[in-house]
Amino acid sequence: MISVICVFNDKRILDSYLVRSLPAARDNYELVLVDNTEGRFSSAAVALNHGSYGAKGDYLLFVHQDLAFGSDFSFSRLNDLLCVVPSYSVIGAAGRLNEDGVITSMTHGEPPSPAGTIRSKTLTEVQTVDEVMIGVRREMFKEIMFDPLVCNGWHLYGVDFCLSAGERDYKSFVLPMDLHHRSPGYSMDDSFYEILKKVVSKHKNNYKTIYSTNGIWPTSVFKLKWMHNTEMFRNNVREIAMKTQFGRKILAIRRRRFQKMRSDFGYEN
Repeated sequence: MISVICVFNDKRILDSYLVRSLPAARDNYELVLVDNTEGRFSSAAVALNHGSYGAKGDYLLFVHQDLAFGSDFSFSRLNDLLCVVPSYSVIGAAGRLNEDGVITSMTHGEPPSPAGTIRSKTLTEVQTVDEVMIGVRREMFKEIMFDPLVCNGWHLYGVDFCLSAGERDYKSFVLPMDLHHRSPGYSMDDSFYEILKKVVSKHKNNYKTIYSTNGIWPTSVFKLKWMHNTEMFRNNVREIAMKTQFGRKILAIRRRRFQKMRSDFGYEN
């Protein structure tokens, strides 16, 4: 049996997306909800570790509250895919292996857009998977668990978990699944970079580069700081550009390129 574990802080979103989209048959999964509407838990790691204690499934599937399973999704098919991967593996709906791009079959945002540049049509190995969905066998999760000291907020706990798994010679994979994530996935605030620095410090002796769906991060503190400053500069430039006619024109050209990418993936503009 698969245990679907979700920490939520907005029951309306939870019910509209995750709960509403779950397949009707409940014979091969259970839903474990961790209520954080009153801010009981300080981090995703603490909340999801807590949820794992009450789960009964042999396989744990950690998901976001605004993840929706598509009409072509089934837990029976997921079980079939899980039989193909090594027992001690991490699986996800999106991930990254190298500089080539984010691998996924999932959509995100409203209207739906591809949540990556490489469409996953088969089982694909990656270095890390995105936190929107993380699957792992119970025995393996007990061995590693999410790290509440390093990931003391709501970012990168899945990336850290995959890197820890890799240091044990366990692999991570993206599976082709019919899923949609309500959020476009852009949540790289100051706390993201604070946690990122801790993740880098933890794994720098085993990885030269960290590949995540949110970016490619060197495990050199100096290079990481330079990248952070560069990203802040770009964000400031975007804000200024939106205030000018020329800037809005340039951003419009970039949007049209993005729409073409959606079209290439088979989604309507």
